[in-house]
Amino acid sequence: MLSFCYCRHTTLFGLLLITLIMVGCGVQPTTTPQAAPTIASIFGTLPTIRPVATLDSNVTNDSIPQPTPNATAIMQATISALGEDKLVVVPVYTDALSSGWSITHSFQTTIDLKSQDYVEQGHFAIKAQPNLTVSTLYFTLDKTTTRYLARNRVQALRFYISGGNESLEKDALTIAIIGSNTYPYWVKNDTSVQIEGRVTDNGPVFSETRLSFLGVNKSIPPKTYVKITVWLNELIYDPIYSYVTGFYFKTEKSATSTFYIDDVSLLLKPNP
Repeated sequence: MLSFCYCRHTTLFGLLLITLIMVGCGVQPTTTPQAAPTIASIFGTLPTIRPVATLDSNVTNDSIPQPTPNATAIMQATISALGEDKLVVVPVYTDALSSGWSITHSFQTTIDLKSQDYVEQGHFAIKAQPNLTVSTLYFTLDKTTTRYLARNRVQALRFYISGGNESLEKDALTIAIIGSNTYPYWVKNDTSVQIEGRVTDNGPVFSETRLSFLGVNKSIPPKTYVKITVWLNELIYDPIYSYVTGFYFKTEKSATSTFYIDDVSLLLKPNP
């Protein structure tokens, strides 16, 4: 009994002594540790900051490029308002060549002016068969003509075209309008029209336009005629000239064996 009491007192005394020592040394009670920051919390996705558009005080309406009127579009709008049927029709071929017109300067092409194979209007059409790699059906205004064609009045060339028995591809041939600054009729080796800035004479002076740039977006089916209108003001690569003196169709035998042309005419603005 004595030993038990002694041990109990000894234990209580030891605990009291340890408590006094801890208080005297400044040991504080432990607290719950805080979680350390992780990489995700520091380098996470930040909200996107969108810049706000501001007006530069140095920029004025005068310094901002403005659209300029398109002269060709204005001219075309004027013609459209006037109506193609209001233009003066000058026939070049309707069953026969009109007075003053010739095809004698065509190159390596077999031509029949009285073909009845495929006719769009009237009784005849022009049948053209290319013979070589480069062939042309060339319409020229002769010196004997009694009607001059001032460029500022001629608005368009209009014709019907077909491949006859075969389809005619949209890139099978090209069309060019020819003019002069000196002669009101066609003259061989006329050099009166020049392209400003050209340093070589290898290329043609007048642009050659494919059917695909004239509204033909796919091949023309066999036994079908399509009306083509070539507006001269839309030939933006053509030089400036005073008189229309001719036009031609250029193709090659590998592109088409035969094509037909019918009802060819020029469209002119009415006299003021």
